[in-house]
Amino acid sequence: MVELYDAESEVEVTLKDGSAVTLRPVRRGDFEDLCRLYTSMSRESLLMRFFTLPCEKEIEEYLRTAVELDDRRKGFGIVALSGDRIVGHAEYRASGDSRAEVAFVVSEDFQGKGLATIMLGALAEEAERNGIKMFEAYVRSDNYRMVDVFKDSGFPVSIRPMPGEIYISMPTAITEEVMRYFERREVLATLNALKRFFYPKSVAVIGASTSPQKVGGRTFYNIITYGFKGVAYPVNARSRAVMGVKAYRSVSEIPDEVDLAIICVPVDAVLSVAEECGKKGVKALVVITSGFAEVGGDGVKRQEELLKICQKYGMRLIGPNCMGILCTDPEIRLHATFAPNPPVEGHIGFASQSGAMGLAIMDRANYYDLGLSAYVSLGNRADISSNDLIEYWEEDERTRLIMLYLESFGNARRFARIAKRVSKKKPILTLASGLTPAGAKAVASHTGSIVASSGIAVEALFRQTGVIRASSLDELFAISSFLLHQPLPKGRNVCIMTNGGGLGAVTSDWCEKVGLSVPDLSEETQKKLRALLPDIASVRNPVDMTPAAKMENYEAVLKTIADDESVDAIIVVFVQAVSGESSEVIHRAILSGAEYANNLGKPVIYIHISEDASEGVLGNGKVKVPVYIYPNTAAKVLGKVVEYAKWRMRPEEPYPQFDVDRGRAASIIADALSRGEEWLRMDRAFELLRCYGVRFPEYRFARTPEEVAYAAREIGGRVALKAVSEKIVHKSDVGAVKLNLTPEDAYRAAQDMLRKFGDVDGFLVQKMSEGVEMFVGVVEDPHFGPLITCGAGGTLVEIFKDVSVRVTPITESEAREMVHELKSYPLLTGYRGREKVDVDSFIETILRICCLIEDFPEISEMDCNPVMVSRDGSEVVDVRIRLRK
Repeated sequence: MVELYDAESEVEVTLKDGSAVTLRPVRRGDFEDLCRLYTSMSRESLLMRFFTLPCEKEIEEYLRTAVELDDRRKGFGIVALSGDRIVGHAEYRASGDSRAEVAFVVSEDFQGKGLATIMLGALAEEAERNGIKMFEAYVRSDNYRMVDVFKDSGFPVSIRPMPGEIYISMPTAITEEVMRYFERREVLATLNALKRFFYPKSVAVIGASTSPQKVGGRTFYNIITYGFKGVAYPVNARSRAVMGVKAYRSVSEIPDEVDLAIICVPVDAVLSVAEECGKKGVKALVVITSGFAEVGGDGVKRQEELLKICQKYGMRLIGPNCMGILCTDPEIRLHATFAPNPPVEGHIGFASQSGAMGLAIMDRANYYDLGLSAYVSLGNRADISSNDLIEYWEEDERTRLIMLYLESFGNARRFARIAKRVSKKKPILTLASGLTPAGAKAVASHTGSIVASSGIAVEALFRQTGVIRASSLDELFAISSFLLHQPLPKGRNVCIMTNGGGLGAVTSDWCEKVGLSVPDLSEETQKKLRALLPDIASVRNPVDMTPAAKMENYEAVLKTIADDESVDAIIVVFVQAVSGESSEVIHRAILSGAEYANNLGKPVIYIHISEDASEGVLGNGKVKVPVYIYPNTAAKVLGKVVEYAKWRMRPEEPYPQFDVDRGRAASIIADALSRGEEWLRMDRAFELLRCYGVRFPEYRFARTPEEVAYAAREIGGRVALKAVSEKIVHKSDVGAVKLNLTPEDAYRAAQDMLRKFGDVDGFLVQKMSEGVEMFVGVVEDPHFGPLITCGAGGTLVEIFKDVSVRVTPITESEAREMVHELKSYPLLTGYRGREKVDVDSFIETILRICCLIEDFPEISEMDCNPVMVSRDGSEVVDVRIRLRK
């Protein structure tokens, strides 16, 4: 969905026709632009919006209140911009208890593109976060278009006819069904946007040089020589023809429509050329020219202006600072890059943020005979991003594997949402660099200091979304070869067959290092193998056939192993130097056996040890087997594919929902922000947790030592005393926490704290809690958004750094995984005679805190440390909550 958390938020969304607009909250400075939108509307549109025809003064009075909506519990408005022009306005205003009236206006030329539906979803998401549970609208009885906006929104809508009008109501909750509807709408819009690039009927190369050594010349040369099925127009102000094709002085002089324009002109001319393309009606623009945001300063402003021009004319943009695009589909054959070598047709959809890395990967793909279905050099990603391409390739039948080279994330939360869905259908393989968030933000909590100093957020994101991460170029293609040519394994049990016992043992060691299992074969299988092999052969696992193994041994043994139900994958290791057979003969046997195994759904990979061996693919037209030359490579590839297969087999799981008090929570946060608080006072932080059902020990807030003593007596038993001050972050470090106190002890401790710290906000007197010390925290990552963490807690949390991290939101299974992968997990399950504690309650605490963070992005940091986990449940003993400034 569209996330507009603060006044500065801006989100680009794709409309039905593939064009894009930017959504953001209404600002006070929008008054005049909103007036222009409303006064430009037709008489009919104004009647539909206001029931009666308002005069200019009435419109201005209404809009003055619209730009003053600053309390989202009472009202909230958003605008849609095409370039600098406001083309849509939507708002809700509170109309009763947990209800709000919603209304829209969309510019005449943007109606029918799904913009109102997108704005409705954005408003609903924000309304729900602020305690508004129902939207309502009063619509003229003849306003069928607005009724359709609600009916087609994916929300459960109630429609009730009334005299002269229609009353519409709908819940604001973003259910799984609503989310699926908006995701599907987004996918269809993205398909429409990217088909403009991959399947144009006509292409203009602006800056098409007569020299194929120059970027524009090489790009046009590639389009022509690759066999583009459409019409290609060279634009060159000084030449009559390029490669024998008539040239035009400008794109506007081309007599026919131009679907796709490739801009290769000097940077100072790009904006004027883009404007000309917009006027010509071009809908897809690739800007190869560099000199934009990547150079900083004026380049950033130049890129912003380029994007505004594109939005103004409904153009979508790839680049700038890119090397172009290609589509190998025989129906179009578009090679609009300046790469020196033509690509091989295949089934990999590849997107790269680096032009140089893109060239390297394209060349290696040709070497490995791993063809591309399409390639996009993203450049600066001013508009089209890898997220859009993942959604496009999700629906593209020619693409079976999505490959990404990433140097940074744009909208990482959108990436997570899309990748998690798409990975269930098609593997996403990435080579990522430079993504660690170290030093990106100064943090003060325990959670921040642990997470900010590592790159575990990247791994967490990929683990949650099923994305496979390669560690090198070689591994990228080694994994690709497996994914394209072999079935996914159903488990992690591997059988190794070899003619060299030592290599079998080494391969076995590597398999176990990467988490694979090399179990003994069944007795029945071993009996069959003994009948096929010499007496000196080993038939357990690895199966050592000895150097005397012949072609018929390889085929028969491979098929016999494949029949063993306990085997999920097979690794064949062939050492040429010790074999009496030629590699060609053995390869025929391996392929025959692999075909048999593949038909049973079991993958086969091959390690070829020979002087002339090379990585690639062994094939015969019916089956293709990936070939590796090192055991460690084969084991690592199989290990990563097994993890992906395991992730893919997981059942779909909804995010947990709890009975919470969002309205009360919104009030606590809004009140704190209005007072300028950066850190919530501890008692208010506990009250916020209470709204989300997070348990904590009984406490009292006291301002004086006398009140402390009274509170301690009221609570009863031993208590903890904590000084409450925004200036004190880690209380234990400075003596601002005292434990296990009687009322008299608490009185004296409060006096000591006043002498030591001077003016404090007060004291928290809290019932003592027992259990295993754990922690739950949240930190805002500049790339990925909120990260939820858990681990061993207490004062030594930063030393042990026993932590598990996920990108929010998370499912119950993901929360359970977080806890189980901790080194301290045995402490929760009765390690060395300890009492077993309620692990489920700790998992629920993690999920409830995650729900709070998802609902309130105003929270930038949270530290619940310790969380005491006992057999009776989990309690947050101490909490720090930081709000965005």
